[in-house]
Amino acid sequence: MHSRLRYWKYPIFIVMLLITTLLFASLYPLNESASAPYNSIDNPPDDVIETPYITDIPDDTTNNDEEPDDNPIDEPFNTNGDYQRLGYAFITMDESDIANGSLVLVNRDHEYEIPDDLDVVNIVSFKTESFRVLPPNYSLLRSVIGALDRMMAGYVQSTWDRTIAINSGFRTIAAQEKALNDQIALTGYTQAMRWVAPPGFSEHHTGLAVDLIVYSGGYRMDFTGEDNTEWFKLNSYRFGWVHRYPPDKTRITMTPHEPWHFRYVGLPHSYIMFENNWVLEEYLNIIHNHTMDDPFIYEFEGIEYEIYFAEGIIVPIAFNREFVLSGNNIDGFIVTAHVPVD
Repeated sequence: MHSRLRYWKYPIFIVMLLITTLLFASLYPLNESASAPYNSIDNPPDDVIETPYITDIPDDTTNNDEEPDDNPIDEPFNTNGDYQRLGYAFITMDESDIANGSLVLVNRDHEYEIPDDLDVVNIVSFKTESFRVLPPNYSLLRSVIGALDRMMAGYVQSTWDRTIAINSGFRTIAAQEKALNDQIALTGYTQAMRWVAPPGFSEHHTGLAVDLIVYSGGYRMDFTGEDNTEWFKLNSYRFGWVHRYPPDKTRITMTPHEPWHFRYVGLPHSYIMFENNWVLEEYLNIIHNHTMDDPFIYEFEGIEYEIYFAEGIIVPIAFNREFVLSGNNIDGFIVTAHVPVD
């Protein structure tokens, strides 16, 4: 009896052990990582997206502590030294200088504020040639009297006519107002406004313009631009002057034909304007489209001129060029740079 009980216990013991093992497994499942198939870290599955571990969430503010780029691609040069390495530098002009120079534009659309330091002088005191200057407008810009001398001498040498006189030169605002009022009294307001510019809008304020007249036997006669006097229209450009208001350009100049009115623009500009039949408005519009990198090129008397426009008061100038600056009385400067032609 003792031996039968011992054999009977073994099957019961095995059954109990199996039941206990299954119960334990249901209460405490195996870890998934332990049961998952092995994948090498160096060769993750194709469908695994690896997200970097982010410790800080960035905000929209700029990090001012970052080192600046020593060679920014999109930044313009901003120091004079940068331009010096390229062979040119900037000249900073005064705002008032835009109203100075032989190429300033004054017309019905562009008022001229006479500079306080405009260097006008008495023509009679500074001219050297024998020609008359009639009152009351005796003055002209000092720098153009030499060119006026040469033009008047050229006319006399070509025609032997000494009857041409200067009838008007520089005018103050008050003098222009008087000229307009006198014309209103003579022809009425509408006609006067066609022929006489309002104060502040006359080229005579610049000291760069003259009106010519025939003066003979003590009488003033109209300068018609015909016969001998046509010489000025055809030759004034050789001395830096241009016929300012031709009959075929009235829609551009907004001024009726004035055969007697001549304007100093200087060399080589007078040649360029004459050869192309351009009035000052047209010429300045063309030069306005030329920069230092793409200048208007003109060769004259063994010199190559590079003419270009610079907007504002900061003007780029090449080191190896002599140059002359003129404001345009609008928005910037015309640079006339030149070098001898080899």
